[in-house]
Order: sequence, then C-alpha cells, then structure tokens
Amino acid sequence: MIYSETVQKASEIAQQTMDELASEKIAPNPQNYTIWFDQISGRNPALMRFIDRAKEKGIEFSPERLGEIYTRFIATENGNTAHPDWNDRMEDVANKIAQALSEIGDGTEKYSAKLKNISGDINDAQNGTDLTQVIGNILAETKIMDGQVESLQDRVLESSNELEALRQELAETKRDAMTDKLTGLANRRCFDESLLQLTAEARENGQPFSIALCDVDHFKKFNDTHGHQVGDQVLRLVGRILVENVKGSDLPARYGGEEFVIILPETPLKGASIIADHLREKLASRKLARKGSSDSYGKVTMSIGVTEYIIGEPMDELIERADGLLYKAKQDGRNCVCAAMAHPGLKKAS
Repeated sequence: MIYSETVQKASEIAQQTMDELASEKIAPNPQNYTIWFDQISGRNPALMRFIDRAKEKGIEFSPERLGEIYTRFIATENGNTAHPDWNDRMEDVANKIAQALSEIGDGTEKYSAKLKNISGDINDAQNGTDLTQVIGNILAETKIMDGQVESLQDRVLESSNELEALRQELAETKRDAMTDKLTGLANRRCFDESLLQLTAEARENGQPFSIALCDVDHFKKFNDTHGHQVGDQVLRLVGRILVENVKGSDLPARYGGEEFVIILPETPLKGASIIADHLREKLASRKLARKGSSDSYGKVTMSIGVTEYIIGEPMDELIERADGLLYKAKQDGRNCVCAAMAHPGLKKAS
C-alpha cells in the first residue's frame, strides 16, 4: 500500500483517527491505528463499508474482532501471497545455475591450459606419428569439454524448467488471491484494487466510468427455504449471467454475500444503466432448476444501483452513492435499476 497524502492531509487524517479511536474506546496501537487511518482516508472502500455496517449493527470492536479485521482488510492486501518455501526454491535454482557455470568455468580454464601444453607438443613433434598423437590428445580434451558443455546445457535447461514451473505457481496463486472461489468472479480485493487504479486514471485523463452495485432479491428467503446449497446455486447463476453478458474491460466481481458489483470503464451513466437493465432482464428470464429434475425453484431477480464516477471524488463517496441507489431500487419494489449521479438520500431498507 502506498500512502501518498501530503503532510497536512496525513496530519488531519491522523488527528481524526486518534479522535475516533478514543470515541470507540479502542487502543491506538499500530494495528488499530492502521485500520482506522485506512478507512478514514477512503483508500479501502471494503473496509469502510464493513466498519460502517458493524457500527450500524452495534457490533463490539473487541481485540479479537479487530485482529480479524486487520487480517482480512489490511494484512491480506499488503502481505506477500507467495508460498513460504518459494524464496528457498528460487535460491536453490539460482545456486544450481551458479554452480554449473562455475564448474564449466573451471573446465574451460583447464581445457585452455591443456591446449597450451599440447601446442608445445606440436612444436616438438618430429614426425607424422608425433603429430597424430598430438591431434588425438586435442580431440580427447575437446570431447571432454564438449561433454561438460552438454552437461551444463542440460542442467541449465532443468533449472529453467524449474523456474517456469515456479512462475506458473506464482501466477496461479495471484489469480486465486483475486478470485471468488464460489462464483469464479473477481473478488472484493480485486475490485478494490481495480477501482483504485481506475479512479487514478480518471483523475489524469478525465475519462469517467460507472459502477453497478447489485443485490440478489430475497436471498435470505432462498437460503432459509431451500438451504445453503441452493443459495450457492443462486450465487453461481448470477455469476454466470454477469460473465456471459459483460464485454471488453468491464469487470464483474462478487462484492460480498449476495452482493455483486460491476466496473464499467469509459461508460457514462446512461450506457451503464442500459447494461445493468439488460443484466437484470437476463437473470429474471432464467429459472433456477433443481439438479437432476425439470422442477424449478422459481425466478431469481436482483436490484441494481448505478452511478457514474465524478472526477476527483473519494472512492467511498462513489460506493456510498451506488449503495444508496441500490437500496432505492429495493424500496421501489426490487427487480429494477435505479441510476443517478446523486445520492437518493433515502433510509436504507432491509
């Protein structure tokens, strides 16, 4: 995480951080200070949303819970996702290559010294027999050298294969760290990082974008009525609908629970609203079937809040506006899209 605030801005956030920690009666240790600094600065929308919801529900910020928050929203983002033995494996491969090069270097020096000796033998040769012997010696030494070079090539190739396998493992680990395992969509961490990058680009090039925050209607009822396995089936269905119906650089992600979000680069509000309504219709037209049966659990619908990024605004304001519009869609009867450039200012519905 890069902290780019000016001295004045960082000081203001620091003072607010200390005031809020005192208000919440939370110890201002490095862990808790980092949590509150990040959520107050607006750099971590997911963390902000989580803390806001926790405050709304009156959840106590115990040391254990704060530790969980830090691990989930701070350490995971800033930490190294590499497997603990990968550094050792990298060092082992590097040592193998260095050793092979060292050995071939020693062999080259010995080969050169022997050729010099053989050159002296050529000068001392008295007849064809002597020259034949000298040539035989050269060929013998060259054959030894060729074998060493071939061995080096094999060892370097083996080490290269090990490095390639390690590279693939690292790529898979990074991909897994950015993917929601249930739906296969990007996860919230991936969304947060993508949104952070996009807002920075928008400030530079002036190109706005939109986001669509989606929530599955009556999801709790699906879970309570049919069980969590059917609930998971619902979430996977939504994931498939999003993947099948977004294009180009649009990024659908699972935001958490039954909430999904879509980043729509270079898409103004009107276009984003059309896309969101298309997604809503696609989902509503699909019936969730029972496995191994023609029976259906019924129709799955979702409500969507859509808004466009205003150049220069903090990310938390963008997310909060989309969240407010989502809840307005819920209040308007669900299975609909509410799109606007301004927060509706309505009381949130359950």
